[in-house]
Amino acid sequence: MVIKYGKQIDINSISEKEISLFLFAGNHEKRVFTAYDKIIKNNTISKSILFVYKDSYKVKHDHSSIEKIKLQNHQEISTILDQELGVDSKKDLCIIVDYSCMTKSWYYTIILYLRKKELDFNSITVYFIYTPSKFTKPLEPKPNTEIAPLPGKYIVPTDKPKALIVCLGYEQRKAEGIIEHLDPKEYYIIYSKPALDYKFVKKIEENNSTLLDRTDKKKIITFQLDDMLSLERELTSLYYLLREEYSIIIAPLGPKPFTFISMLMTIKFRDIDIWRVGSGSDINEYTREPIDENTFIISEIVFENSIK
Repeated sequence: MVIKYGKQIDINSISEKEISLFLFAGNHEKRVFTAYDKIIKNNTISKSILFVYKDSYKVKHDHSSIEKIKLQNHQEISTILDQELGVDSKKDLCIIVDYSCMTKSWYYTIILYLRKKELDFNSITVYFIYTPSKFTKPLEPKPNTEIAPLPGKYIVPTDKPKALIVCLGYEQRKAEGIIEHLDPKEYYIIYSKPALDYKFVKKIEENNSTLLDRTDKKKIITFQLDDMLSLERELTSLYYLLREEYSIIIAPLGPKPFTFISMLMTIKFRDIDIWRVGSGSDINEYTREPIDENTFIISEIVFENSIK
């Protein structure tokens, strides 16, 4: 399927929509059900699936209608989508993907599935939802044991030098790690400023101060966390600036809405690659409370059948 258009909307625009499938993830965070609880009040949801990391994850009684599926790996998501979408007889679907608590590979798999698969629908409208969180102090960073491309899309290596776009997170040494590992000829730094909670900005700048101080100020870009269009324009401008001379890699270490827009960029521009920095299964766990019960960052993406 192909992307017909995408736009940012508010939560009220979803009200009273008939939702065929609601996909989200359950972990240790306190914002897991924030978007679901808000949307279920004003919408009919035919099927809700909660992807979980551990069999021991408990779903409360008031969420008993939600199907819990323990994932072993991200490839299982494609099989589940085949099963769920294969039984729906409607020609135009609405799906919600709440990626607030998903790993990068999980929601990237969903995006690539919808892009690559020729499904028997006229269109699928997908609402990608993110629940912003309150600030929590960063924990001592774990060692970078995995620096690699996100799975799902293979980029044939070129002989061009690398240009790296790094979105800063607030843990120390993550950005330096991937810059040192990839050794790009050029790199750009981007981070969220302003954020919905300014404490994030303060800690990002504090924990990345050495890197920011030694980087050319013309190559430091800031973006407003809840303005997805402006972020897309910034990344598009960088792409056109760099594409002729460099192989472009985006390393999203910061907030998930940046990662999401980066993923859409890899669909629009096939020569962009996304790399991740991780600590394997030994990750820092943050409780991540929602900033409030009514604030969400929502992108409406319409996928259209390319065979008509």
